Amino acid sequence: MVLRNRALILTLGLSLLFGSGQKIDLNEATSAELATLPLSVEQILTIEQYLSANRYFKTIYDLAELPGFSIDDVHKLKPHVEVRIPELSDFLENSTVAAYKVDQWLAAEGNTEGLSEIWLDRSFDPADINTMNYDDLIALPNLSPIDVVAVLKQQRRGKIKGSFELRNAPGISYYGYRNLIDFIRFETDSLAKPRPHARITQLFRTVPVTTNPDDEGLVLAFADASRPENYLKASIVYGNHLKAGYVFRKNMGDPEDIFSEKKYFSIEKVNWGPIRLDRLVLGNYSASFGQGVVMETGDFFSPRRTGYGFTKRAEGIYPDATRSIEYVLNGAALQFSSPWFRGAFFGSKAPRDAIINADSISSFTSLIVMQPRLPWGANGDTTKIYHKLTSSVTEVTWGGNLRISPMIGLNIGFTFYESLYDRELAPQVINTITGGVDDTSPEFDSATDYDAYSGDAFYLQYMTNSADPEIAAMYGSAGKSDLWDRALSFRRVSGLDFTYVVGNIAFQGEYGELSLDNKILKLGNDPHAYVLTAYIQFDNLNILALHRNYDLEFDNPYQRSFSNYQRFKTTILEDSYWLEDPVYSYLYSGNPQPQAEVGTFLSGRYQFHRSFVGTLNWDTWTRQADKAKYYRTVATIDWRPVFNYRINIRQKWQERGALDVAHPSPFESRETRIRVTLRMSRFNQFVLLYARGHTTFSPRPRLTGNALVGADMIVGDVGSPDETIGINLTHNFDTHFSIRGGSLYIQGFLWYFEDTDFRIFNYEAGAVHNWIAFNFSPNPHLSLRFKVSHTINYPSTRITAGQTSMDYWVRNPLVNNQNTDFRIQLDYAI
Repeated sequence: MVLRNRALILTLGLSLLFGSGQKIDLNEATSAELATLPLSVEQILTIEQYLSANRYFKTIYDLAELPGFSIDDVHKLKPHVEVRIPELSDFLENSTVAAYKVDQWLAAEGNTEGLSEIWLDRSFDPADINTMNYDDLIALPNLSPIDVVAVLKQQRRGKIKGSFELRNAPGISYYGYRNLIDFIRFETDSLAKPRPHARITQLFRTVPVTTNPDDEGLVLAFADASRPENYLKASIVYGNHLKAGYVFRKNMGDPEDIFSEKKYFSIEKVNWGPIRLDRLVLGNYSASFGQGVVMETGDFFSPRRTGYGFTKRAEGIYPDATRSIEYVLNGAALQFSSPWFRGAFFGSKAPRDAIINADSISSFTSLIVMQPRLPWGANGDTTKIYHKLTSSVTEVTWGGNLRISPMIGLNIGFTFYESLYDRELAPQVINTITGGVDDTSPEFDSATDYDAYSGDAFYLQYMTNSADPEIAAMYGSAGKSDLWDRALSFRRVSGLDFTYVVGNIAFQGEYGELSLDNKILKLGNDPHAYVLTAYIQFDNLNILALHRNYDLEFDNPYQRSFSNYQRFKTTILEDSYWLEDPVYSYLYSGNPQPQAEVGTFLSGRYQFHRSFVGTLNWDTWTRQADKAKYYRTVATIDWRPVFNYRINIRQKWQERGALDVAHPSPFESRETRIRVTLRMSRFNQFVLLYARGHTTFSPRPRLTGNALVGADMIVGDVGSPDETIGINLTHNFDTHFSIRGGSLYIQGFLWYFEDTDFRIFNYEAGAVHNWIAFNFSPNPHLSLRFKVSHTINYPSTRITAGQTSMDYWVRNPLVNNQNTDFRIQLDYAI
């Protein structure tokens, strides 16, 4: 009995001595400590990944929000763990939320840049969910109009005090809630004093420019790695109401004296009773409304941009800190709103790069987006380029958008803009654009142009450039304006847009018209374009249907709506040897406008099992220029056989003109990509990639000789199979330092995401590509990224022997090309 009492006393003593100190701090737990807790292997990995991305838990109940955890699991852990919150300022605390997403947004470019800037603002300084309006919410990532309407309805019910009320908003999806929670808070501290915060990004890189994800999207003709891209972005925010910024940009290959600058000052979110001043911006700003049919600024083309998921738009007026140079607005813009209406008005005066006509320096053929910006073209031949291309036209643009919201879930808007130019807009394709090296006369000369292989002779005549009518449909005008005494031409576009949410279905659409008769309010009799969408959302299933119809003559340089290809694809502008200067090929490769097409797109995502997610994209459309029919289907299966393994299989089928044997250039393309991912603790991962593609073209008689005498007709019939195998590795040493790298063997065509850069490769004879990227964050304020990549390829050659300058003979020479590029990015936030 005595021994038993002594044992009990000893046990109680040890519990008192060690028990209170034995609890594990969940925010500082090691893998070994987590293994001692009542957790499964999958749950341990989930906790480690959360800590790597979010730095710390605020309460133990945060565990219940993680996949694979229930409230019962939380109760089992409570006796064994505690949560100690690190001492951080509000700014640093917010900057650690979704840190891995912040890294992606800091490196964003293209059409996502403007949105990434908004997401960064909200990530560093979350907004009160009770004061956010439709535009504030719809700009956040992966929030559908259905989710936004659900939040607005919950606001009408009463104050949203916490996650319980938010999760029970009528109609909000689980993914909508999860994507929203990182950007919001549930109250505003009215006594807190506003404080300044600043962000600075400096980037240098020599990565080749890509203008679209197709083979021709890689622009190498004017690449000059000795003059790397230089991009500086700085912004300062004071409280919730004041913001200022500066942007400096030089494209890779820009001449020394060519660069662009942007400056802006913005007053935001000032309430005057029921009316809120959303934004007053002085300087550079962006504007986007509806589905992008009438007005959306920016220099970059994005295929199949639906406005959902990762293809959203920054709806409304925002300060412009993007890389865009050509289609930017500079002046003043105002946006104000109430629960029932929104008004946005803007005015701008800015220079534009343009092609000045040969016959008169007072007229121009078209605006042009160049990367790099070459004032006198690639050859510097002033006998073929008659005026410098850079900043050669001044554009004054004004307009606005009025939107009414008679009830939650219904928005109806009207958009209008007018652009005035200080030169006459008179497209002269043969006299100014087409030609060639041996063409000595700008006009078409039937006696010499065929022998000189001039583009003048083949424009609108060559069957494989069947979309040339799109060039012929370029808009032209001449006229004066009372608003600006230097105006010599103009362009006016107007249209209507709507959004209607009923239950779990969202209907959206926009109609735009290019005015030819100056009757802006009379719609229906001029070149037009429209987009209609319907989106239905469930927890495990969503379906999107989209129909678009763009007239050939709807030549709107600010159109950024859904399409598969850029304007002027399959035209003579793709063939630089048929142009007066190769830089004119940027009329196609740098064009952000969509191609004129009529088609229907269907997309769906379905999680039909806990371990399986399937997506299907189906699209069929007709190109307006030549009535060519296209078909594109992409099916993807994502399989998670066990918690930390992912197997992704993507299959694409695409055809053109297959149902028309008379079509001059049909093709059939198939592409298979298999990606196997092993996810480890702290976001370490190993990825294996295998890709294989095959494209079949029509026979090309011009490459085989004369078909009438029985020459072989198979040349050009079948393309060589594309095949790639590669690996990616990510290793996070700790929360401050990580390394990513990859190695690929490429034969043929491949698109690929290399860290934060989108790359396109096309090596018929094979190539080896290697890259490595370092990310160092010594403290929450500072981040340094460095990436270097190297490619070596062996182009085929028909040379069997050659003599060197030292008179040595080389037999069966092996030719190889090597290329190295880099990216350095510094980000600093205080």
